[in-house]
Amino acid sequence: MQYRHFFWDFDGTLYDTYGRITRAAQYALADLDLSVPYGEVYQHVKRSLHTVYLHFAQPCNITEDTFMKAYRSHSETEGPESMSLYPGSRAFLEKVIALGGRNYLYTHRGYDSAFAALNRDGITPLFHDFVTSKDGFPSKPAPDALLHLTGKHSLPMPACIMMGDRDIDLEAAKNAGMAACLFDPDHFYDNYQTPLRFYTYGDMQAHFF
Repeated sequence: MQYRHFFWDFDGTLYDTYGRITRAAQYALADLDLSVPYGEVYQHVKRSLHTVYLHFAQPCNITEDTFMKAYRSHSETEGPESMSLYPGSRAFLEKVIALGGRNYLYTHRGYDSAFAALNRDGITPLFHDFVTSKDGFPSKPAPDALLHLTGKHSLPMPACIMMGDRDIDLEAAKNAGMAACLFDPDHFYDNYQTPLRFYTYGDMQAHFF
C-alpha cells in the first residue's frame, strides 16, 4: 500500500451532505430577502459557503458575518439523518485499517455535528485522530491542520494522502506537502488538474488496494 495515512474530508467525501447545506444556505438567503433557486445555490455550495456569500449576498451589501449568522441559524435544524455515508466509504476505511494504515478526519464541520453522524454509523473507531472547526485552525486551503496532525503523530509525508471532493481539500494537501485524491461523483471538478480522480468508492478501492 503506497499510502498508509489517509486524511478524510467529511462533507461531500465521506458523507453526502450537500442537500442539507444547500437548504440551509437557501434559507439563510431567504432570511436576508434574497430568493435564489435551490439549483443555483447548490452550484456555489459545491465550492464553498464563502462563494455563496460572494455571489449572492455581497452584491447586496450584506456582510459575510451577517450571512454566516443566518446560515448557522439553519445549519443544524436537520439532524444526522440527512447525512448519509457514500456507498463504499465504510468499506474503504475498514480496508485501510486491515492493511495496517490509519484514517484521520479533517473537516470544517463542527465537532458535535460530525460526531453525531460518525457515532450513529459506528465508524468513529475507524479514525485515529480528528480535526474539526472546534480546533480553530485556519480553513482550507491552509495546511495548518494537516501539518498539526502529521507533526503530532510523526508521520512521513510521502505516506500521507488527503481525500477530498473540492479543490480546497486538494490545495490544502499540496500546501502541506502531501498527496491528494479527488472524489468527484458529480463531475463538478472535471477541469481541475489532478492525477488522482475518482467518481466511485469502488474505483478508488481498486486503485489504492
